[in-house]
Amino acid sequence: MQTGMQTEHSSQARLPIGLCVFGIAYSCGFVGRGTPRAHPAPLNAYDVLALAARLGLNAVELPPAYIDPNADPAALAAFRDRAQELGLRIVVAGPAIDPDAFRRHLEIAQQLGATTVRCTLSHVLCGDRAPIGGLDGWQRHLQDAAQKLAQIAPMAEDRGLRIGVENHQDATSDDLIWLCETVGSPAVGVTLDTGNPLAVAEDPVRFAERILPHLVHVHLKDYRMVATPAGYRLFHCPIGAGVVDFPALFALFATKPDVAANLEMAALGERHIRILDEDYWAGHSPRPVADLLPVLRRWRGAEQEAEWRTPWETGDEALLGDWEMARLDESVARMRALLAPNGAGLPA
Repeated sequence: MQTGMQTEHSSQARLPIGLCVFGIAYSCGFVGRGTPRAHPAPLNAYDVLALAARLGLNAVELPPAYIDPNADPAALAAFRDRAQELGLRIVVAGPAIDPDAFRRHLEIAQQLGATTVRCTLSHVLCGDRAPIGGLDGWQRHLQDAAQKLAQIAPMAEDRGLRIGVENHQDATSDDLIWLCETVGSPAVGVTLDTGNPLAVAEDPVRFAERILPHLVHVHLKDYRMVATPAGYRLFHCPIGAGVVDFPALFALFATKPDVAANLEMAALGERHIRILDEDYWAGHSPRPVADLLPVLRRWRGAEQEAEWRTPWETGDEALLGDWEMARLDESVARMRALLAPNGAGLPA
């Protein structure tokens, strides 16, 4: 049984962070959708609002189709009004980088009262760019994204919206800085996923420092790390229980008071980062070895043996709803312990 939900504010002080539905992907029906393994009674968009309010969070992040498949204006308005009643902001999880698709999503975001639309560059995972054509293919893809974002940016500017391009285990900090500088619009910035720099062999704090001038949105994600002969596995854990240095990150985020941050626990499948394989580096531009030292130190200090499989990976999906919600509760508790003492970090 999933964690019980209330429809009004939590009695605890409101945390200055929100909830992204993709961090509870099984409970929300995204994982295994259309198969016998899917959640038998997934949360709907209003359930997510109630959950975020019960946990004392300040926002929800979700794709418009999760609210209403047809993006009916009346349905969007009703959802927006309920979110406002609960004191919750809305962040829109947007489409692929396509001008036509974005034109519609920006309109929907404005209807929902959102100020930020998050998007991703590609489906690349684990920093492995071979499926997209290696380094040459990635650079062509990045240039194409910049051209499309240059068309989308004026639409966002006209509506007073910001687009946050996420480091979705594909882009390095250099890639995102180049992208933002090439597009050259205040409406286009970065959604920082705090765990994903490890997939491209970058330290999360150093990554955040570099992209900070372009930061418009944050996904709070954490990983545990176990060493392998080829590199390391990144695997699911409560946020604050892994290797990401959240105190250092929140100190940086405090300098960006307009940035929203949402909890997004990791995917239910492990990520194997093969930094010791030459094929991995064939997809990346050369970097000074000194830039890799923080990650190499983490690799040397990584766990040697750990159960990295989630209930989804072991075939125990009957346990997964409770497991996922328990980890969400722990993530909120850890973030509350970190942020509550002095209210540092992000705006309420």
